[in-house]
Amino acid sequence: MAHVEIVRVKFRWPGKIFEFRNPQNLALKRNDRVVVEGFGRETLVGIVSVAPRIREKRKEDDGLPCVVRHAETEDLQFLNKSDEFRSELKRFFETRIRAREVTGVKLVDCELVDQGRKLIIYYSSESREFDYRGTGKEIAQKYGLRADMRHVGVRDAARLAGGIGRCGLSTCCSTWISDFSPVTIKMAKDQGVSLEPESVNGQCGRLLCCLGYEHENYVALGASLPKVGKAVITPKGDGRVTKLDVMKGLVSVRLEDGNFEIFKGLEVKRKFAPRADGKAQDDHGEGED
Repeated sequence: MAHVEIVRVKFRWPGKIFEFRNPQNLALKRNDRVVVEGFGRETLVGIVSVAPRIREKRKEDDGLPCVVRHAETEDLQFLNKSDEFRSELKRFFETRIRAREVTGVKLVDCELVDQGRKLIIYYSSESREFDYRGTGKEIAQKYGLRADMRHVGVRDAARLAGGIGRCGLSTCCSTWISDFSPVTIKMAKDQGVSLEPESVNGQCGRLLCCLGYEHENYVALGASLPKVGKAVITPKGDGRVTKLDVMKGLVSVRLEDGNFEIFKGLEVKRKFAPRADGKAQDDHGEGED
């Protein structure tokens, strides 16, 4: 059985970890800077995230790019140059956007690759009228570089900006998330989270990624509890569910006398249970009005 040595490398953009072959068996360790074959023709500088490991060769491994060498001083100088160049490019970019009278377009980041011969520009845009090709040509002419304009989403832009989440920790997207999973408003509803934008939206303006972390647990625990708005029978009389605390298994009920009481889930019974034909019935077998 053939084997191959694989190393995992992370890049500033798109902030993900990719696998590369290590055909030269370079001695690499975590956090080493390396030059790798890019996904186009350029070479890129990345950081080793997982040191080389040998595994059985897979069919798709033949298509993996390779680690070229350790990053040298000259390679790192280009990274530093990117940092210095970023503020200058941002000013020029904003000038050209104003000249084109387009709104909702921002420069997110840029980096020099292929030993400084190519400039990759990451931008976000809410406008379909933005002529990114024209802007790319203007940048290329001004700086004498090949300019590659790449559109990124608002979540990727937030990943770069970083910040502190409402939990008090660094945002997940800027620390450990490599791929964004779909998040829906139903997840917030299932967890009883307020649907006000300031409660469910993150810094990117999209739904909080953390709403998806415990959603399956909420669904599983909530399956045994009556839904909000349903008629129920409690030790203190009939009423309707007004609120659920799924994690604690508690049900808030507005009784027929207008009072509100909190009961354990096991103390509350659904007033109308499903019948074999799919319709609802009460404990006496009569259908719900």
